[in-house]
Amino acid sequence: VPAAESVTTVTVDSHLVLEELYPGAGYEVKVFAISHGLRSEPHAYFQAVYPHPPRKLSIEKVTSTSVLVRWEPPLDSLFSEYSIRYRTEDDPTWVKLPPVKETEAEVADMTPGEKYLIQVNTVSFGVESTRPQEVNQTIRPNPVSNIAPLVDSTNVTLEWPRPEGRVERYIVQWREEGNEGAPHTKNMTESNVAGSGTPQLVKVLIEDLTPGIKYQFFIHTVSYKLDSDVTNLAARTMPLIQSDITVVSSQQETDTLTLRYTPTPQISSRFDLYRFMLSDASVPVREKTANDTDTKVTFNDLIPGRLYNITVWTVSDGVTSQPLQRQDRMYPEPITSINATHISDTEVTLTWDTPRGEYNAFEVQYLNTDGLLIQNLTLRDSITISDLKPHRNYTFTVVVRSGTESSVLRRSLPVSAIFTTRESVPGKVEIFSPGDIQPSFITFKWSLPSNEQNGVIQNFTITYGLENSLYTQVQVFRPDEFQGTIKKLIPGKTYRFEIQAETKIGFGPKTTWKQKMPILAPPKPSSQVVPTEVYKTTTTIQIRYRKNYFTEENGAVEMYTVIVAEDDSKNASGLEMPSWRDVQAYSIWPPYQVMDPYQYHPFKNSSVEDFTIGVEKCEGTGSGYCNGPLKAGTTYKVKVRAFTAGDKFTDTYYSFPIQTDADNTPIFLGVLIPCAILLMVILVIFLVRRRRNNGRRATDHRGNDSLSIPDSIIETSRAPIALDKFAEHYRIMSADSDFLFSEEFELLKHVGRDQPCTAAELPCNRPKNRFTNILPYDHSRFRLQPVDDEEGSDYINANYVPGHNSPREFLVTQGPLHSTRDDFWRMCWESNSRAIIMLTNCIEKGREKCDHYWPYDTLPVYYGDICVTLLNESHYPHWSISEFMMCQGDTQRVIRHFHFTTWPDFGVPSPPQTLVRFVRAFRERVGPEQRPIVVHCSAGVGRSGTFITLDRILQQLNLSDTVDIFGIVWAMRKERSWMVQTEQQYICIHQCLLAVLEGNENQGPQREIHDNQGFEGS
Repeated sequence: VPAAESVTTVTVDSHLVLEELYPGAGYEVKVFAISHGLRSEPHAYFQAVYPHPPRKLSIEKVTSTSVLVRWEPPLDSLFSEYSIRYRTEDDPTWVKLPPVKETEAEVADMTPGEKYLIQVNTVSFGVESTRPQEVNQTIRPNPVSNIAPLVDSTNVTLEWPRPEGRVERYIVQWREEGNEGAPHTKNMTESNVAGSGTPQLVKVLIEDLTPGIKYQFFIHTVSYKLDSDVTNLAARTMPLIQSDITVVSSQQETDTLTLRYTPTPQISSRFDLYRFMLSDASVPVREKTANDTDTKVTFNDLIPGRLYNITVWTVSDGVTSQPLQRQDRMYPEPITSINATHISDTEVTLTWDTPRGEYNAFEVQYLNTDGLLIQNLTLRDSITISDLKPHRNYTFTVVVRSGTESSVLRRSLPVSAIFTTRESVPGKVEIFSPGDIQPSFITFKWSLPSNEQNGVIQNFTITYGLENSLYTQVQVFRPDEFQGTIKKLIPGKTYRFEIQAETKIGFGPKTTWKQKMPILAPPKPSSQVVPTEVYKTTTTIQIRYRKNYFTEENGAVEMYTVIVAEDDSKNASGLEMPSWRDVQAYSIWPPYQVMDPYQYHPFKNSSVEDFTIGVEKCEGTGSGYCNGPLKAGTTYKVKVRAFTAGDKFTDTYYSFPIQTDADNTPIFLGVLIPCAILLMVILVIFLVRRRRNNGRRATDHRGNDSLSIPDSIIETSRAPIALDKFAEHYRIMSADSDFLFSEEFELLKHVGRDQPCTAAELPCNRPKNRFTNILPYDHSRFRLQPVDDEEGSDYINANYVPGHNSPREFLVTQGPLHSTRDDFWRMCWESNSRAIIMLTNCIEKGREKCDHYWPYDTLPVYYGDICVTLLNESHYPHWSISEFMMCQGDTQRVIRHFHFTTWPDFGVPSPPQTLVRFVRAFRERVGPEQRPIVVHCSAGVGRSGTFITLDRILQQLNLSDTVDIFGIVWAMRKERSWMVQTEQQYICIHQCLLAVLEGNENQGPQREIHDNQGFEGS
């Protein structure tokens, strides 16, 4: 550098160029204004000249974050220092380093993977060279690190933190371990692998790999075509497990668990072994090689009752497959024994030992007396079972429970023990009812169910006495007796009977039956007990009889009368006998009654009674009985009739013949008397013809008018008709417009009509009767089970009526009203009936005859608490047959419904043989043991009686060569009023029988049926 010297230059210009200055040198320039040789004060200004730039700038060393640059100083130039700056290729902003005086400098804190521009310049007095030196350098990108492989059976996801610095692409290469072939490559730009989170993650998915194989992975980064170092990684894919696992445990081996598995195919995955593990860490892990043919693994010494989680894997060189998990609970250990620490008549306290292992509860089971399995759960090792039946063997079973219904429930083997409860007093006698009721004795039948005996029965005791009396008597029966007779009772009295069973503990509760003893006709005296003659006259006979002729076994004898007969071959067993006046028209007097029994009271002060026949004159045409004079010189027989009630009587046998004294009246009377007799005969013939004509013109009010034959001589029976003579009998009866049928049917008019109907006439029961004049007799009515002591709840208009097989074979009832149909189904249920006979349509000639009391379709319908469901229905030309299911609670019964649909109102079936075929169809389906059979029409008397009579006759045909239609109808009317209500129905029965006997039951009618009555209510 030249020495400093001062150079002065004068110019008149306002500017001046200084040349040949030294690069990098600093100059002080002073400017003076000169005027006339005088200088002004100077204006000084310092300015350096641009120095020359450095030379030979080069990169000496590059690291991942720095660059060492070196250069040579400039020639022929002054400078004071070097300035260094750099920037990335993408960023115009320079980063300036502190100035240096040396000829090298390190640029640090550089970003890997970035491409940099570096400038170095000389500086002199703060002035830099105008031509700085530049060099470009790319920093090698950082390699990946901390790679975390996420593997499954066919994929590997490589995950690593994003390297610091710039990365343009990632190169991932892989191949199977041991395979020296070309690797697979995956080239991804930075934007394809950007992850999320802090620090930023990079994820690369490698797909379609083979399960169980170990792979080598090579990963490096690229920036500005410059590769980073390669990072190596080995990872194995998870093997597959495709086995079916079956867990086998048993109640017998409570500490052993066996796993059975099917092999996983080797073609689908590579693995070395199977691994089996339980959730209990104390149980060793079990392993089996992949090619082991024994596909069973057993774990021993486990805890009974414990829930185990079972995990199974396949393993390939330490890499496990996804787990295959199962869960199973070991069966709990059973208890060893059951003990009873307390036993009473209704309770048992049980204890047992505590089993080893785990359990949740104990289940105690036993069967109750109904056969139902009762289960109780307890957490303790004891339990008290209550509400047991006395003197019963109970088998108690204890089962140990482990787990719950929602978490694998296991039960141990059961352990049982039998214990017997103590005896107690017996239960209530369930069935206690009379089987035979006679006036002075009653035979009861009873039953005590085995589940109510409660011990060893010692005996049955019946305590009885008159109602409202404190005096009682006791009769004891053996424990093996289930019926017994109580004797020496008073007829007509109401008794209260109470039965109790007894064990050694005591008496059980009482079962009560109230019974009013019936009054029957006195027992028939022997044939030697007859009235005896005391004396006689021409018109009188005095007889003697004794009080002891009739015992009071069937009731106290209340009345007596005397019957006299000239012709004792005539029937004299009717309640209403002819009077003396009635027999005057006969030349030979048939039996007649001497006096009204209600007005005759013998044996007031004596046990012997003398009675004189024929002491009254009986003049005029008065009504009632009259003890008129006997005929002189005539032989009579006499018997005494004793009454226990108005319609209950018994006669002695006829006395020996007694002849009145001869009459000494003048001979001319012998001529007069025949003439009088002839006149009487003519009169009788006239009356008979007149009556016959009246019979042909019977009108509707005949049922209420006086009869041609007085009520006093109504007969209670007719001689049975031989079947081989029935056709001739029918012809005779039907002659002259059915005149004899009309006469015979008229004799049935008053049968049974004097019997009480008290229950039907109660105000609460009157609305339950369809007709006010058709009421059930008290003695034969069906009684429903009372409901909560409600008055009248036991009432239904229905009576038991005898059939061929039983005196209570039929239950005859009215067509149900809408308000009584629940009671109707109650009757069917409580009587255990299995068949219903319906002989009417619901509507006939516009009038309701019966409610539609059954379901219209197959939907269940409730009648009270009885559910009725139609099961099936079959239709025939004249009737239909249905089956119904009746249910009450859990009890079910099937009942058949036979509906005859072509019986016309106020008529009989046409042809009548149709009814025969209906009865036979009914009997083909209902056996004699299926009773009672419910029968109804509208009122429950006319058509119902006709059906029952025909059913009885058809069953008797094979057993008897005679038939008694009159007797059958008479017997039915004693049980229910108006049975076979019209003469037309009565004749129809005969027609049906005639058709059967002649083999014409499948043909049409032979003749029209005449009806001599115009009344029909059923």
